[in-house]
Amino acid sequence: MGMDSEKLSKRVKQPGHDQTFQRAERDFLKALKLIFKGPEWQVVDHPRDLSKMIAGRYGIVPEASLKNLKTGKIMYFEVKKQGIAGNADERAAKHHTVAFYKALAKATKMPFHAFSTIMCESLAIEARYVMKHPYYFEPGRYFCWVGYDLDILKTYLDKEVRPLLEK
Repeated sequence: MGMDSEKLSKRVKQPGHDQTFQRAERDFLKALKLIFKGPEWQVVDHPRDLSKMIAGRYGIVPEASLKNLKTGKIMYFEVKKQGIAGNADERAAKHHTVAFYKALAKATKMPFHAFSTIMCESLAIEARYVMKHPYYFEPGRYFCWVGYDLDILKTYLDKEVRPLLEK
């Protein structure tokens, strides 16, 4: 049958044991800082400005934010990675629902959906995930970061994010 609390507590590998996601987050933060150098850009690691966006008590802490200090416009990023199995893509989809769009717009006052999900490893290459992304995420609000390649990430950011923050 299913997993009850007794069975779950006996598992050797508990939820939260896998901390390999930290590499993807660190690599993304470093990449943002490399691509967006200069006094007009501010990159924040795990920004807390959305941590109470829901009823003043709850919210989210994405992996990074990028703000253009000249225009005041901001984009938030969630970095998701996993191996061949898991549901990280489905968990990421919560940031791209109609209700979340409305709540984020109210909290940020941005004239665009100020949230992008960066897919890494299997989420960026396995057909079982990649084929579903267009059904969960709006075009331009997710990116499959294959192999942690800095050039393809820069191309995505220059095409989809930079124009939103600069105008």
